[in-house]
Amino acid sequence: MQGGNMGQILLREGLVVVARGHVATVNKCLPNLTIEVVLKKSSEKLVVDIDEIEHLPSRDEDNINLLQVESLSSESVVPLEELQAAQSQFDLIKRYLAKELNLTQALEQAGVSNGTFYRNIKFYDEEIGPASLLRMKRGNKKGSRRLIKDVDDVIKQAIKEAYIGKSATIAAVFRKAEELSIRLGLKPPSRSAISARLKDIPEKERHLRKHGHEATSQKYAARPGKKEIHLPLEWVQMDHTRVDLILVDQITRRPIGRPWLTVLIDLKTRVILGYYLSLYPPSSLSVACAVAHAALPKNQFLKRLGVSAGLHPYYGVPKLLHMDNASEFKTVKFQRACVLHKIGLKWRPIGAKHYGGHVERLIGTLMTDYVHFLPGTTHSNPVSRRGYDSEKNSALTFKEFCQWFAGQVAIYHGRKHKGLGRSPAAEWNSHFVDSENNVTHPPIISDPWTFRLDFMPEMSRKIHPQGVTLNGKWYWSPGLTPHIGKERVVIKYDPHSMATIWARLDGGYIPLYFSDVTTSDFAYEEHRALLKFRRKEGVTPDGALEDHALIDLIQKNEQIVKGAVTKTKRARKIIAAKFEHETSTWIADETISATAPDRSDEEIKKPDYSKKATPYSRRS
Repeated sequence: MQGGNMGQILLREGLVVVARGHVATVNKCLPNLTIEVVLKKSSEKLVVDIDEIEHLPSRDEDNINLLQVESLSSESVVPLEELQAAQSQFDLIKRYLAKELNLTQALEQAGVSNGTFYRNIKFYDEEIGPASLLRMKRGNKKGSRRLIKDVDDVIKQAIKEAYIGKSATIAAVFRKAEELSIRLGLKPPSRSAISARLKDIPEKERHLRKHGHEATSQKYAARPGKKEIHLPLEWVQMDHTRVDLILVDQITRRPIGRPWLTVLIDLKTRVILGYYLSLYPPSSLSVACAVAHAALPKNQFLKRLGVSAGLHPYYGVPKLLHMDNASEFKTVKFQRACVLHKIGLKWRPIGAKHYGGHVERLIGTLMTDYVHFLPGTTHSNPVSRRGYDSEKNSALTFKEFCQWFAGQVAIYHGRKHKGLGRSPAAEWNSHFVDSENNVTHPPIISDPWTFRLDFMPEMSRKIHPQGVTLNGKWYWSPGLTPHIGKERVVIKYDPHSMATIWARLDGGYIPLYFSDVTTSDFAYEEHRALLKFRRKEGVTPDGALEDHALIDLIQKNEQIVKGAVTKTKRARKIIAAKFEHETSTWIADETISATAPDRSDEEIKKPDYSKKATPYSRRS
């Protein structure tokens, strides 16, 4: 299989690499994802795992193109809209250069002028991918569109409100933009500015806004027969399913629920390229972790899991990733990472279930042929489960299920597949041999750490004097010291290993480690499994009340405090009132002392209501 482009390195004889920290050259690829290398210094031959190999860039690779692509890995550099526009233009140019489109068709779909299209071709770089077209947007060259942000937002809003239905025209958008601008006290944009913004919208999207889904589907939807796939990694499908199995917690062995599986299948070979298991419903975390798992060698992952490192020798960056329309597949962060790493994205048409048939059949096979024989299976439906108590029979913890699943995936790869006529493993291996039948491997990612970082989940945390806290654990690095109390920081983490996390500071990432060096490494999903058990079983968190009979005592103590506060306030008010009265400037002290009766010696008599009242004026 041929390969090797920007971001991926084909392992070939003579390639200079770093192996176990030493400069070496690749001698040959061996089975089970191992490489024979020759150390430069001693000429010693070593056999190393593929994930012990690091790419050593040659001088001609250290050019402006590489720097440009690396600079795009920062999420704040390029908005998703620009990346999507670059992807669209890149695909059009690629089809034009491959003679799939003539110039008229390409210009119509691109929505740009003849001159702009040819300028785009000049910047087009197959090695860099869509990112090569982003350089057009840099700087403020003559003819570039520069509108202040508020006016740009006005145009976007005007397009959103006015460019819809049969009446969608530039004039309609201009009138709406004029109205919005006047309301905001801004100078209305020109018609040419609005026209330019509309041309930035792909032709298919403009057609959709004007004519609707059905008409757009008739004009643009592909009408394929059988999808022809020639090589591994060319087309990969991803989907989720809830596993038909109830797991138990690792402490009391009580049921905690069913796990979720996110899986990627390579359509050419039917190999399970990668997956992610979780006790929580699918999310952007599941998706990102599954893609990273698929793209990278898995030896270290398997070792941490406690199973043989050679169980899953399949990896590679998908050229096209096919998914359904779930929201977790359409997050901005995920799409941006895919565009940067040249992973094409394709979503299943709404209502077209057959488009995801391969991955759904695989999921059915995994459940029916394997999971349904485990203790605690829920089977596929209540009828097949009749008479079987899934919770009572459940026995596997989350970690044990992960270990079992890794082994079962290896068994699946070794079984003959009806559609292939041989096993997925044999089909995959047949594509990774050279002309002399020597073993080869898929291209490796030149910077796996950056790749993982782009797909890693992230959280925002405050920097405390003790460090940063995540999942109830404190992390620290001396590099945090200047930032204590000043700002929140973006934290990236690897869900498979929480011993190290990374904080984005000063334009880069610094590693943070457990503050308590005695803390053992753990997987994020194992931590969440423990939390799920505690919630389900009512395990008392630290500081919570275990003896509920003490509630009355708590209430009584609160009343004591409230009563004391009330009495104190009343006493202070009486003292203050007396003081104010005695020191008042409105009544002289002499007058007070002369007119005030001595009530301490005066007997206060109750009135006799049987006698006739005496008018006030007659009183002596």
